[in-house]
Amino acid sequence: MLAATAVAIVVPALLLASPGVADAASTRNRADAAAGWLGRQLSPATGLSTGQFGPDYGLSADIVLALDSAGVGQAVAGRTTRALAANVGAYTGFGAPSDFFAGAFAKLINVAVAQRVNPRRFGTSSRRDLVGHLRYLECGRGNRPACPAADTGRFSDQSSFGDFSNTITQSLALVALHRATRPGPSSPSVGYLLGQQCSNGAFPEALSTPGCTPSVDATAFAVQALHVVRGAKAEAAAVRAGRWLAQVQNRDGSFTSNKSRNTNTTGLAAQALRAIGRAQAAARAEAFLRSLQSGCGAAAANRGRVRYDKAGSGDAVRATAQAVPALARVTLADISRTGATRSLPTLAC
Repeated sequence: MLAATAVAIVVPALLLASPGVADAASTRNRADAAAGWLGRQLSPATGLSTGQFGPDYGLSADIVLALDSAGVGQAVAGRTTRALAANVGAYTGFGAPSDFFAGAFAKLINVAVAQRVNPRRFGTSSRRDLVGHLRYLECGRGNRPACPAADTGRFSDQSSFGDFSNTITQSLALVALHRATRPGPSSPSVGYLLGQQCSNGAFPEALSTPGCTPSVDATAFAVQALHVVRGAKAEAAAVRAGRWLAQVQNRDGSFTSNKSRNTNTTGLAAQALRAIGRAQAAARAEAFLRSLQSGCGAAAANRGRVRYDKAGSGDAVRATAQAVPALARVTLADISRTGATRSLPTLAC
C-alpha cells in the first residue's frame, strides 16, 4: 500500500491528540469527520505522526494532504508542514548527506503546492529546493550519475541503501512537477511511466523488472498522474488502466491488496476512477470506505476514523489518510488548502 512510498519507514502509530483545535466544529460530512479524527492523531509535541521508530514523515505528509482534501484542520496542517520543512534531510535521505530519495522529494512538493508554500524554498536546509533535487534524480538528465539506458526518465534514488523508486514514486513525481513547474515533467519521464504498463492495462509496483505483476495501488497512482499530464498517449493509457481497475473491483465496491479488501487500496482506486470519469465505480468504492468508518455508536475518541478492513487489522491512521481524499472526491492533482477552515471537526451525534 501506499503507503508512504518506499522511502518512508512504515510503522504503526500510537499518537496523542493535538490540543486546542479538536472541538471547534461538528459535522455530518464523512470526509470532514475523518479528517478531524486524523488531525487529532498528530503528536502535540512535534506536529508529526510518530511511530515505533520515531517520526513518520511520509505519513505526516499524507495527513496534511488529507486535511487539505477535506478543507479542514489548517491550524494543524500548517504546523505539520513546518515540521516537515524542518526535517527535509531526515525524510529525503535518512539524514545521510549522500542519500536522496525521489519519492520523498515528490511527496513534499505535493504537500508544498497544496499548502501554497514555495517548493523551491521549503525550509532552510541545503535541500530546500525540492524541485531542483527531484529533477536531479531523473535518469538521463543533467548531472545525474549514470543510469541504465533503459531507465531514462526514471526518478531513481541515489542511496547506499539501494533504489526504492517504483511506479508510485514515479507517478508522484509527475504530478508534483506538473503542479510545481511551468514546463511540467519531461517527456522522457512520462514515457518511462507509459512503458511500464502491462498488456492488460494495469501497472506493476516494481519498475523495469521481468514480467508484469499488476498492482491496484500502483495503477491508481499511475492513472492520476497520466490523466493530469495529458497528451493522447497518456490519456489513452489512463483510460485503459481505469478499465482494468473497474474489472478487478469487488462486488462490495472494495479493492484487494495483501489478500485483504482494505480501505487504503480502495481509497486510492476511488480517486483514480473519479479522475477519469468512472463515477459509478468510484461511488461504490466510496460507499465501502463509509461502511468501515466509525460513527456515533463508537467511542467518542474513535468517531470518524476509517478502519483498514472489516477485521480491524492494519493501521487506522494510515487507512484514514488514504480514505479522506476519496471521501472528499478530490484527486491528488487537485488537493489544495484554498478555502480550508482551521478547526478539526468532530462527528455530530
